[in-house]
Amino acid sequence: MAIVIGTGSVTAIHAYREELSRSILKEARTLMGSDLLVQSSSPFTREQKEFMSQRLPKGSETSELVQFASMLRNQENDETTLSLIKTVSGKFPYYGEIITEPAGVYRKLKEGEILLEESLIKNLKLKIGSSVSLGERDFILKGKVIKEPGIAGSFLSMAPTAIISGSSLVSTGLEQRGSRISYMIAVKLKDPLIAGKYKENHFKEYIQKDLTLYDSTETNSGSRKFLTNTLDFFSLLGLSAFFLGGISILLVSRAGIREKSGAIAVLKCLGASPNAVSWIVLGELFLFSLIGSVFGILFGNILLKWIPDLAGEEILSFQPTIGFSSLFWGLLIGVLIPFFSSIESLIEIRTLKPILALKQEFQEETNQIPKFRVTQILGYLILFVLFFALAWWETESALKGLILCSILLILPLIIFLVYSGIRIFISRLRDRNDFSPFVRFIVGKFDRPGTSLSLSIIGLTSSLFILLLSLIVSESLLEYSGAKDKERRPNLFVLDIRAEQKEHFEEVAKEFGAEKLIVAPVIGARLSKINGEVVKKDETESSALRRDWRSTARTREYFLSYRNEPYPTEKIVEGDFWRKGEEDQISIEKEFSTYLKVNLGDSLSFLVSGVEVTGVIRNFRTVNWADMRPNFVVLFSKGILEKEPSYYLSSLRIESEEKRYDLQRNLISKYPNLTIIDTDKAVRAFLGILEKISFTIQLMTGLILGASLLLVLTALNSSHKERIEETTLLRIIGGTSVF
Repeated sequence: MAIVIGTGSVTAIHAYREELSRSILKEARTLMGSDLLVQSSSPFTREQKEFMSQRLPKGSETSELVQFASMLRNQENDETTLSLIKTVSGKFPYYGEIITEPAGVYRKLKEGEILLEESLIKNLKLKIGSSVSLGERDFILKGKVIKEPGIAGSFLSMAPTAIISGSSLVSTGLEQRGSRISYMIAVKLKDPLIAGKYKENHFKEYIQKDLTLYDSTETNSGSRKFLTNTLDFFSLLGLSAFFLGGISILLVSRAGIREKSGAIAVLKCLGASPNAVSWIVLGELFLFSLIGSVFGILFGNILLKWIPDLAGEEILSFQPTIGFSSLFWGLLIGVLIPFFSSIESLIEIRTLKPILALKQEFQEETNQIPKFRVTQILGYLILFVLFFALAWWETESALKGLILCSILLILPLIIFLVYSGIRIFISRLRDRNDFSPFVRFIVGKFDRPGTSLSLSIIGLTSSLFILLLSLIVSESLLEYSGAKDKERRPNLFVLDIRAEQKEHFEEVAKEFGAEKLIVAPVIGARLSKINGEVVKKDETESSALRRDWRSTARTREYFLSYRNEPYPTEKIVEGDFWRKGEEDQISIEKEFSTYLKVNLGDSLSFLVSGVEVTGVIRNFRTVNWADMRPNFVVLFSKGILEKEPSYYLSSLRIESEEKRYDLQRNLISKYPNLTIIDTDKAVRAFLGILEKISFTIQLMTGLILGASLLLVLTALNSSHKERIEETTLLRIIGGTSVF
């Protein structure tokens, strides 16, 4: 059963991961719609376009894309909704197709026409031919978007798609300095097979021009990183279940050797060599392991049907199955782990003396305090290396493998040391005090050599720890999502507030009963120098699947802000906020400063709209990112940033959903450039993803619980013979049933 549970859990996750990766890579170009994608946070300059035309292989075709979030409005009924706006100029997509209803309307899209996803049409109460407002421009609805290619780097979208032609963008008035707009150029190569090599050779050149280059294998990299980390966690939970199974196998093998020591000794008396005896036991172990592995793979196939579709149609719809690779993987680990878990017992078999055939019991060393023998250390070391290799292989991360195996190694070691300390304490306490025979007998069980009690306690405690860890993580997901949060956090965000709109916006928000209203200036910038030295952009991680905010600390786009006081949810851990009489001071989030590799007193220079702005780091602070305020990694004191072009970001809370919607309609009717995000709706959408993850965690936790219960039964069974013999002796010497 230990092999069945362990093999089933690991094989199911491995098969799901493998099928997802295979499906994405198979349809990579269709998912992205091109061979390469060049991305920028600002409109492409003439210099950048000339650079690309010189660097791209001859025969390449390009299309310009723009993507940003904005509000759509039906003027007839004042209905508004958030949408992800995409503009296209050129023949994109080059692979696959944007499927619409009516069919083929995308390729015929003209200026002033728009395509919407079905949910947008329903929310705005529109029909084909209706008028819908986007920014300062009215569009005619020409059709419904059924399916479209993904975009490299995008995450599971919080808003449905609207598509307009590239020539319509300027007339909306939404393309303004400071807006969160992503500019892209999709590239179709004459020879698609060179895309990966081209990206590898030219990524550093592009990043020097503030351009990020993707190839088709990185489509939806944000979503895939999320899925990869989630599946990594599931894999580690599966291996943890197998670890508990390994302890069960270890207990069973030791108990089996004790019970069969007489039979093995008889075989040696009859002339069987140590090798022959070892092969007999190995054959038995291999047979049971193989049977357990086969049933484990069948169990894994059942589990695979229970794992929800974490990817969803946003990336790819697929049906995972256990293929040859997963089948081989399941059989391999199903045989290897039992073998290495039993290696100590296999070594003991070879050294078992034939004289034990004349004795009634297998004698072990009678140390007062248990000690690790060389065979035990060797067995545990091999098991550690095996689990490390399995975790590394499954997650493709040596660090994650090391963390898991360190926990699995250190945890039993700590428990063993604590248990040994308790044994020493109890032994001395028993020797120095006059206890009743009953108490002395019970206490003596902890200090009795030659039993499997210590190993059973280590296994059971490890089982409890892993089980609690799984439950805590599952609970933490709900805490992180805010679903169980009792604090009244802001639930409405308003973006792209212009300076001339700020005062009236605050008045309108207060009229609707807004609480916790915060309006913060936002200035887009790029880090150019640290202590006067130019930042090396070519050190940026080239793979979008490995690139995160830590690896892009020096090359990312920054959103700066300035204010006089820290938020109540921020804490200054080093330095002063702010020094009196000094302008252009900088505050940096503490953890981020370690990745930026800066100290107090260092200077940072940012490029803001082509102008260099420099400040000195005067403090580090911690930030509670979960409090849903306009938080920033880098803050300036009031000074030079006030003169730079900016827009404003606001967070507020309105309890009534009806009032929130009325405020949204009121603001959009006056200021169509605003983007309004109702985080309650966003959280509900996110909870749909979390529910799938939580269900899978509960499924894995159930397997861990099963492995834990199996370990309890194994621990009890391993000492069953000892308890019977002990009880028999007690009855012989006069022990009563009550005793």
